[in-house]
Amino acid sequence: MENFSVSDLLGSLRGILLVAIFFGGSIFVHELGHFLAARRRGLKVERFSIGFGPRLFGWTGKDGVDYRVSLIPLGGYVALPQLADMQGIEGETTDDAEALPKISYTDKMIVSVMGAVFNIIFAFVLATILWFTGMPVPEGNGSTVIGYVPEQIVTGSAHLAELGLGQTIPGPAYTAGVRSGDKILAIDGQPVTSFAQVMETIMLGNRRDSQERPTSTFTIERAGQTMELIVFPARLELNARSGDRIRVAGMQARSRVVMDEPMPGSPAAKAGLKKGDRVIAVDGQAVNNAAEFRELLRKGGAIEHQLKVVRGDEQALTLPVTPRINTTVNPVSVIAYGEEAHRHSLIVVPVTKDLLSRDPEAKRDQLMVLGVSPEDPTLTEALRIGTIIDKVDGKELTAIRSLEDLDKAGAGGPRELTLYWKRPNGDSGNLTLTHAAIRRGKPVEVAQIGAVLVARPDIEKRNPLDTCLGIVRSTFTTLRRLFDRDSDIKVNQLASVISITKTYYNISEDITRVLWFTVLINLNLAILNLMPIPVLDGGHMLIATIQRYTNNAIKASAVIILQYTFMALLFSLMAYIIFNDVRRCSGDNEMQLRQQILERHVYKPAEYKK
Repeated sequence: MENFSVSDLLGSLRGILLVAIFFGGSIFVHELGHFLAARRRGLKVERFSIGFGPRLFGWTGKDGVDYRVSLIPLGGYVALPQLADMQGIEGETTDDAEALPKISYTDKMIVSVMGAVFNIIFAFVLATILWFTGMPVPEGNGSTVIGYVPEQIVTGSAHLAELGLGQTIPGPAYTAGVRSGDKILAIDGQPVTSFAQVMETIMLGNRRDSQERPTSTFTIERAGQTMELIVFPARLELNARSGDRIRVAGMQARSRVVMDEPMPGSPAAKAGLKKGDRVIAVDGQAVNNAAEFRELLRKGGAIEHQLKVVRGDEQALTLPVTPRINTTVNPVSVIAYGEEAHRHSLIVVPVTKDLLSRDPEAKRDQLMVLGVSPEDPTLTEALRIGTIIDKVDGKELTAIRSLEDLDKAGAGGPRELTLYWKRPNGDSGNLTLTHAAIRRGKPVEVAQIGAVLVARPDIEKRNPLDTCLGIVRSTFTTLRRLFDRDSDIKVNQLASVISITKTYYNISEDITRVLWFTVLINLNLAILNLMPIPVLDGGHMLIATIQRYTNNAIKASAVIILQYTFMALLFSLMAYIIFNDVRRCSGDNEMQLRQQILERHVYKPAEYKK
């Protein structure tokens, strides 16, 4: 879409460096725990590897240990022939395990557990640093007071909603009777102390009613009274490609509504609003959230509103302001197609030659696909975001300066419409849409006062023990939900090294978020490695315990079979998770591309004259 800049390159390098330091460092810390424990207990250490598979580079130390970085970055290992025969994963060993001295049950348990112990220690150290430095969190996160409860929520693309094409449903929390200003005390009987915990508890919920609808019981406090409300959370799609869905109730935390500098000539400037003013009420109704403030203006329209604001030294002022009704986006064209029961809308926008600079043959403005709503699996590949519509019914669209040419091409009512498409990489083709009808998308009109609202995050300094225990509880809850048929958390939503790397890249500009994410990674590594699964540390401990108390009833050959079997299952699971992660990244890239198209060709800046 855009030229790759020096800042993009530096951002990529920073992201890669952070992955190497913090994610690679987390694996290193885990293996260091095994290594030091094995040395302390007198075990033979043959190899210390970050990653699996063929050796990329490394060295052999004076202690005889092969220190290496291996090809497959899915973890690491310390080769300990006396602990377990892991040649299927770790490669051939130069030592005969049978000829080495036998090690005790205590040796096995200590060496196996110390990887997780080191991860926990590392996580606690990083959490302690965050305790002193603090970490930016969304305003209102430290409370469970609700700031905004929308009557409608968008279930499809929020971008398409701005074009009047979004799919909306009644807000679950609003429908249940939850209102702005309510304080949530508990969800499904579980006490909550922060808004992040509120959202997480809803997302990880597993309750359903007799009709299989997701349910949550809210215990709330309103005007000093405690009551319970039954909420039916919606299942919101996060990514069209991976199909990730989570439960949401449709509400936001309480936050301040603070003005930035009003635009010259805007209603806000004419009303006397100034930078830093905090809006506390609109027409006598208390305002608890920026989204709630915008909704009150939108519903009121272009009529005079009385804004109660606090300025500087807590001086309260009442200022009259009359919003202006604007459209924030340019029109788009919509090609509706398909049978009546299965209608889809193909959204296209006119794009200028500068967006098509990667296509050397682009000599004119053309039409670009912005999306299909709802998703059409049969045309996902051909009509993906960024595809150019080159011809309609074999006729080249030669003068696309507005959407009128497309309107003319589709004149005559619903019929078959053949579209010829192409992409800058040389791919091209054609497809026929049945019962196709072209119409102009109607942009959403909004009431604006010409002042941006300032977001001011809170700085959270949380006790490191609370931080770590909170992550551990969430991890165990998530693991339980994976095996719960009533939950909406599925195995395909787990993150692989791809998502972990991408997350580090996305948060690379905020070192506190990097540290917090590394705390999360280390505690998850500790928990997952201690699970009683052969080939994992917990599996070694389980087998060692069984052999001790059954007088070595499990033969070495049976242990090897178990390890190979679970190794195959584990790598199959990893492959499945990585496959879904690739699809997730594809969906994320499409959303990013859509945003770029919108910002350059669809969004309109607000303009006000003095």
